[in-house]
Amino acid sequence: MLRSLVGRALTVARAPAAKTTGQRAYVTRLQVDVMKKALKDAEMVVNPRTNAPEPQILASYQQKLRSDPLFTQLVNMIMRDGKKALAERLVYGALLDIRKHTNKDPFMLVSDAINLVSPLMDTKSGRQGSKVIQVPRALNLRQRRRRAIVWLLHAVNNRNERSFSMRLSGELQAIVNGTSGVLEKKLQLHKFVLDNRSNIRTTQPK
Repeated sequence: MLRSLVGRALTVARAPAAKTTGQRAYVTRLQVDVMKKALKDAEMVVNPRTNAPEPQILASYQQKLRSDPLFTQLVNMIMRDGKKALAERLVYGALLDIRKHTNKDPFMLVSDAINLVSPLMDTKSGRQGSKVIQVPRALNLRQRRRRAIVWLLHAVNNRNERSFSMRLSGELQAIVNGTSGVLEKKLQLHKFVLDNRSNIRTTQPK
């Protein structure tokens, strides 16, 4: 199974990024109209810290942020000092910005972006005699997403937009469009795994 994953990683590494970001109809026109109306009718609340009005998180969005494992993991990794509500507002602001600029389902776009940059495999240190070697290992779903989110947040912090929500939105759209440097990190990791595939130890049948 591990060797099959290495072969799959090789296929992903050799595939051009442009092909993985082909056009896709995320939502119908009717759904776009419904989302625009929901954004227009969204209630505004005043942030006591900045004294500026902000859109209130819709109940359906809040439920999605707290029930979907991917978005729960994203919010938890953004959260600092236990301020989960603030992290949810930042992600919510990014979702609104994505919907404003793309007219697509923001949840689907975020899911696609993270799946695009999630590596299939990683390496761990091992010993072979007196030598330290890197042994490829398969990652489970949560580990793959965590590595992708770490890369994503590092790229977000290097962007120049004014707010975190805008930087997060811009980087997610760049990933889907194939212009993000995070895609190169995934490619480099897969190449490193392939370079060390000879260190995979297979059990010989008795």
